[in-house]
Amino acid sequence: MTYADYASLVRIIFGPPFALILYLTVKFPGKYPALEEHWPFLISLIMFLVLALTDALDGRLAKKYGETRFGAFLDPLADKIFLWSYSAVFVFTVAWNAILPLVLLFVLDVWSTVDRVKWYGLREKEIRANKGGKRKMFFHFLAIALFLATLVFWPESAKSEVAFWDTYTAPAGWIFLWSALGYSFLSCWNKHEQRKE
Repeated sequence: MTYADYASLVRIIFGPPFALILYLTVKFPGKYPALEEHWPFLISLIMFLVLALTDALDGRLAKKYGETRFGAFLDPLADKIFLWSYSAVFVFTVAWNAILPLVLLFVLDVWSTVDRVKWYGLREKEIRANKGGKRKMFFHFLAIALFLATLVFWPESAKSEVAFWDTYTAPAGWIFLWSALGYSFLSCWNKHEQRKE
């Protein structure tokens, strides 16, 4: 295990619990009076951004101390677990009508992960993420960040799907989700073509 691997593990260990806290806050507003204020959502956004920074950190650490094959496998897996923890929060609360791009993204991510696990077993094969996959992650990250920003600036939108989408940031996030989907298709296609070579 390298320093970069530990940075990836931070996203796996802390991403789902923080996403669960956000889910409980949005899903059961009566039990959390602070929901009337933006503070719980601001804290969630800050934690999301801090955890997202570990993705940039593990990349720098890998370049400085050397990239391992296990690290190349773990980093994209950590990204998926982290982002899908937060994506699930919005699908099952106020952003359920973004389910189409998210379901398609999920299917492609599952395919990509299964493919990566399969090729990880073939020790001579390259498993590094391609540019399409990196761009997909970037746009997926932006979408979730904008959904969180919606709750920060319009905390009342946590109680209503209509109010959530009647903002500037949520529709922008929805557009970024479709951008992520396009890059995900591109990434999977590139992997398919590489496997044929």
